[in-house]
Amino acid sequence: MADNSSHKLKLAGGVALGATALFLVSKALKKSVKDSVRREASSSFEYHLAVHCAEVSEGWHLVKLHKAADIKEQGEVTAATLGIDLTGFHLYPVERRTLDGPCIKLGASLADASGLENHLLALTPDRLQVVELVCAREMPRPADVPRGPAAFPICGIQLPFIGTTYKLFQGPYKLPTYNLAHNVFPPSEYPYGATVRSHSGQRQEIADFPTGTIFNDSAHYTVTMTADANIVKELIDRTADFPKLWNRGFQIPLQGFTANGLFTSSETSDDWKTAHTLLPRGFNQIKIKSFAPQIFAKTRAFVREWSNFKAGHKVEHVNDWLTAMTADAVVSCSMGMDMRNVERLGAKQEPHKFVETFRSGLGLSVGAISEKSEYGLKRFLPFFDAKGKLKAKFDTVKKEMERQVEDLVEATRQGEIGNQDSIIRSMLEDRTADGKHVRYGALYGHVVNLMIAGHETTAATLGFTLQLLAENPEYEARALEEVRQVLNGRAEPSVDDVPKLQFVEQCFREALRLYSPVTSLTRDVAYDTLLGGHRAFQGERIVVVTRALHTNPEYWGGEFGDPLRFNPDRFSPEAVQNRHPNAYHPWGFSTRACIGSQFALFEAKTFLASMLIHFRLQGIPGYKLVASTEAGGAAPSPDNLAFQVFPRPGGPLWSDKGLMQPLPAFSAPEVVKAAQPAEKSEMNGATRAKTGPVMKVLYGSNSGSSQDFASQVEAAAGRSGFQSSLHSMNQGVSEELLVPDGRLVIIVTSTYNGMPPDNAGKFKKWLQTQKPDSLQGLKYAVFGVGNSQWHTYQQFPREVDAALNSLGGTRLCDLGACDVDGASFTSDFEDWLSNLLQTIGAAESTDHDEGLTGIDEFVVATHADGVKIMKEPGIVLAAIKEGKEAAAKALGLTEPVDTHLKALEIVESPRELCQKPQDRSVRHVTLRLPTGSKYRAGDHLEMLPPNDPALISMTMEALNFDKDAVVCWDPAKRQKKFRNLVLEETVWAKMPAMYITVSVVMQWFPDLASTPDRKICGLLAERVTSAEAKEELQSLAKDAEKYKAKVSSLNLSLAELLYKFKGQFNCSLGEFVAIAKSLAIRRYSVSSSPSAPGADPNVVTITVGQVKFTTGTGRVHHGLASTCLGQLPVGGCIPGNVRTLQSDFHLPEDKSAPIIMVGPGTGLAPMMGFLQEREALLKKKEKLGEAILFFGCRARDADYLYEKELEAHLKSGALSTLHVAFSREAGQKVYVQDKIWEQRAEVWRVLSNPKSMVFICGDARAMAPDVKRSFQRVIESCGGRSTSTAANLLASMVEASRYLEDVWA
Repeated sequence: MADNSSHKLKLAGGVALGATALFLVSKALKKSVKDSVRREASSSFEYHLAVHCAEVSEGWHLVKLHKAADIKEQGEVTAATLGIDLTGFHLYPVERRTLDGPCIKLGASLADASGLENHLLALTPDRLQVVELVCAREMPRPADVPRGPAAFPICGIQLPFIGTTYKLFQGPYKLPTYNLAHNVFPPSEYPYGATVRSHSGQRQEIADFPTGTIFNDSAHYTVTMTADANIVKELIDRTADFPKLWNRGFQIPLQGFTANGLFTSSETSDDWKTAHTLLPRGFNQIKIKSFAPQIFAKTRAFVREWSNFKAGHKVEHVNDWLTAMTADAVVSCSMGMDMRNVERLGAKQEPHKFVETFRSGLGLSVGAISEKSEYGLKRFLPFFDAKGKLKAKFDTVKKEMERQVEDLVEATRQGEIGNQDSIIRSMLEDRTADGKHVRYGALYGHVVNLMIAGHETTAATLGFTLQLLAENPEYEARALEEVRQVLNGRAEPSVDDVPKLQFVEQCFREALRLYSPVTSLTRDVAYDTLLGGHRAFQGERIVVVTRALHTNPEYWGGEFGDPLRFNPDRFSPEAVQNRHPNAYHPWGFSTRACIGSQFALFEAKTFLASMLIHFRLQGIPGYKLVASTEAGGAAPSPDNLAFQVFPRPGGPLWSDKGLMQPLPAFSAPEVVKAAQPAEKSEMNGATRAKTGPVMKVLYGSNSGSSQDFASQVEAAAGRSGFQSSLHSMNQGVSEELLVPDGRLVIIVTSTYNGMPPDNAGKFKKWLQTQKPDSLQGLKYAVFGVGNSQWHTYQQFPREVDAALNSLGGTRLCDLGACDVDGASFTSDFEDWLSNLLQTIGAAESTDHDEGLTGIDEFVVATHADGVKIMKEPGIVLAAIKEGKEAAAKALGLTEPVDTHLKALEIVESPRELCQKPQDRSVRHVTLRLPTGSKYRAGDHLEMLPPNDPALISMTMEALNFDKDAVVCWDPAKRQKKFRNLVLEETVWAKMPAMYITVSVVMQWFPDLASTPDRKICGLLAERVTSAEAKEELQSLAKDAEKYKAKVSSLNLSLAELLYKFKGQFNCSLGEFVAIAKSLAIRRYSVSSSPSAPGADPNVVTITVGQVKFTTGTGRVHHGLASTCLGQLPVGGCIPGNVRTLQSDFHLPEDKSAPIIMVGPGTGLAPMMGFLQEREALLKKKEKLGEAILFFGCRARDADYLYEKELEAHLKSGALSTLHVAFSREAGQKVYVQDKIWEQRAEVWRVLSNPKSMVFICGDARAMAPDVKRSFQRVIESCGGRSTSTAANLLASMVEASRYLEDVWA
């Protein structure tokens, strides 16, 4: 018995000992992992060093040093940071045992910068992963070394569970951030300092960092709050160290409704990067001028509805009125749809469904609509499930919002709404500098974000401004006087009036200061570093409290009195000039600044001017202005705002008896001609001189303003006889256009937080590598576009101007500049351009409305006896070739001539590739190239399609043209170079005349299916015989709203417009061709290889999706190229040529390199050519690398392209593995990006091979970015890389031409 007990005791002891050992091992392992991971908190490419120098200051200074730097560079960087000469100084590493402990030892003076890595690795995980260095002439005693960089102070006593968050809820305000400013940053004196930390009391989770990141507890529990403009400046200057992440607190539920939009996403997101490049273009100063008619119309509608009230009427729910107006304005301008919410509100109708759904979704996501507000006490009943009901309601609202956005997008895509200024159209069609589109799946988030930022914030600030003016009659009187002087008796402003309303703007900006719609601006710490000399751990949240920043007495007190009082004089030009440039940031800052700030200012000043001139608003007695979000909006608005409304004495609504008069009929002010893009450069159809001086016009532009200005320079110079052409600044480098041979180079560029625009980055790097005097002989001028609200105003233009001058260039005129925030934005440019044109001896006129040129290029012949009349495209192309050869011979040219377009002959009847062509049709088209033509798998076939015969008939009937009439086509008289006929200028001038028919001209030259622009409408108006038709066409040319309603929104074709006025034109054939847009080249990826077994190297195949849709006019539009190619008989021909991509989209030279191909839909085309080429290599017994193909279609029995061919390639080994994504077969849609992730182990095995290549072909808007994201996820997951490392790896593959894309819109 005793033995048994002893045995049990030993067993229990053994178990206990084993458990203890296991616990200790587990703890040690966890510590080891934590130690390793915390070391990842330091920057991977540069050292962040904390340097103390007693001879400079008592504090610590941040020195950033690239990891490849040597000790000399380290010394130079440190000296520059400290601002002293470091001769005789040494850098001593500091050792401490704990984070806030004393220095226990100083290391030997650094002799090599590489030693910093060892000191970094020696830091314990609880320490800030920043190496501390003491800069001194000789090694000090450890006791003389100060404590390390301290944390910012905590703003009060920490309480259990709530930390210091009570500071947010104790106070007189409804908004927590206002209470925080009241308690922590009172305007009298800051008890804790201008930058503090707040303790949350509970652990906060952190997202958007690499999986497995372990943060210091400070990041989980504290938030740094600041009202210090110097800290804001540091955040701006160090954007990469402090990115904007959308990853915690209220942000996550809000993003559940708004999705990954421009404002509610992290700037590490690809969706954000793409949208951030493209969307600002929709709100540049030039675009805003084009939006003026819609803004004026909605303001007028608002005034009209309020003029229906009786004098003295109490208008309640003013916030609803203001949000109705601003929502109508932003949607009308940016999306082309008038929701008529103002008119609906006046008629006591429900708001537009779009706004109603938006408000519900927003309220549910931010908690304004809650279980309590919806269900009251019912929420406590058993089995009632209030939480579930609210969730179901949110899901329903979100689904409805998605459906409405999808309808908007589809209506835009079909041309039913939105003109060329539509933001949705821009997202669908525009590309970034590196060729990216906005991902289709991201459109929803961007549209919803636009609604939040585009109308709620402006409406709220207008409400505050109106109430503050009502409370301060002396400022209201000054604003009214300014409005009366500027309007000079008119009832509403014109486009040119709005910038002149300086004091009105000051009132709006002052209201924006006191009641910023964005109550806090957040950033996150990317890796351990210093901020303002204090420590900041990776993952910590930094918050700029706008209420505190904007009431900081250091910037806003003094002569202007109490910072909490309304005083618009704070924004006089003199006051702004004398204030810290980062004391005011209501629009956000740096890369996250509001893209619509100029739009909001224009809209607000227009509205306030109209309200002041028409009404006198009287505040409700006893009303106290309080900012609140209880109404459910994202931006704080005046709580329960109401006014008594009276007609303004002496104003348009005033009567002698003081009664409100109806709004009088609108008398439009003189309309300012909107800035139109100039005609494009030579390849795009502009008229250019043949022998004049060479001028290269370069632009650097993100938003589009600089590009618009540059196009005006190029057009004006071209009209004056210069050989001018337009290029981006990066193209100027890549195409070697800055040649010092006496040519003129004109540069128009913006700056982006002091940096070059996206399409000018390479130009800046190029400038920095040029040798002194290398540009002697180059004549140049620079014009800068910027916003004076930024402290980096005109920085990059100044750098360019100074660099070109220092390199020996001759400055033609002083650096020009315009301020998009100023009243003289466009006039400053026009003055500079006029001065430039005078300097270079060109015409001063910059007017685009000049007479037609080139109208004698096509002339109907009265006598055509004995001439060869050509009617077939193949014959015409042969004649062009002969004519060019004759011209070259006459000029004494010996090099072979190339006519660019040649006759491509159909060899076989087009083969249908889809199993259900009634749903979707794709044709396999086989063509023969002319003798001597060569191509490779991966090339493009470009071709010129003819016009639709139905549109040709409509046009000729409308213009009374005889299709068989003979036309003398004289290329020597041409003034408009068609994109479909690229010939050298000198050869073109010597080309002999040819005789063709009117039918041939109408088939191949004017684009009859395109929508005519307003300029075309105006030119046609000059060529009609009927007064009624002339008036109608002129009104389309002058009235933007009418043009949008009757032409652009319907996708009305040129042929249809002409047919509407058939028989009423007096227009020659030459005039018509000069007026119309020219047909554009279409491009297709070839789906064959000339080296395929048994192939004819002169035969090429393409894969053509048939295009068919119904326009807003009810016309069924058939794609010109796809229809022609799908219907041409064997022996028929179409003009075309082979075009090789610049990206080298071809199989690798090393045949053993493994490849991954991604080609959904017709994106499979080049992959089929690659597989044919691999078949040929197999026949030659070549050793081939692995080939994996990801193909996508809707269903196996619907549109599985080349199914049999792919099976044969699998069988032969040319294709190693095939993965097919069917998007309509299962309950859940599966796309190629999903298959890539599903097969991630296989994908990573190939990607990890340094010789591997990836080929992507297909849709650029959604598929290509989604596929790239999938590859990045694979690298992160299977390769164990961080997000940034994975992105860098993909970027290096792109740079090395190992990740190639052939994508299209």
